[in-house]
Amino acid sequence: MRRMILCLGLALMPAVALAQPAPAPDAAMPAPTTADTANGRFTFTPVDGGVLKLDTRTGMASFCSKGTSGFACLAVPDSRDAYEAEIARLQAQIDGKGGATSSGNKLEVPLPSQSDLDAAYAYAGKLYQRLRGFIDGVENGSR
Repeated sequence: MRRMILCLGLALMPAVALAQPAPAPDAAMPAPTTADTANGRFTFTPVDGGVLKLDTRTGMASFCSKGTSGFACLAVPDSRDAYEAEIARLQAQIDGKGGATSSGNKLEVPLPSQSDLDAAYAYAGKLYQRLRGFIDGVENGSR
């Protein structure tokens, strides 16, 4: 008898769990609303201390809050503008140096002169002689 009650209780547990009401949605963050006055151009989302306004045509975001003289909206800085400004600054820096120039998607670097090649060859020769002298010294046991 006890076993039958236990089996019946275990069989009914999933049905009882499914019959419970769903939890209430979070009231702190309601879904964004759309302004009907501008054909859905702006969406408003409540945030701490005010409302975030998004212009769906341009992608600009503004933070709106109530001040002493009514509601005021301040533009939210866009990180893309900062990236584009940095890219423009770096491009101007590259163009100003004259060392490397860009044409389309290619970067053109000027070839070294003959005197540059001679200096590099002389440096490599001196480096080789010093390395060879060190190896010879180790092999002879003097170092």
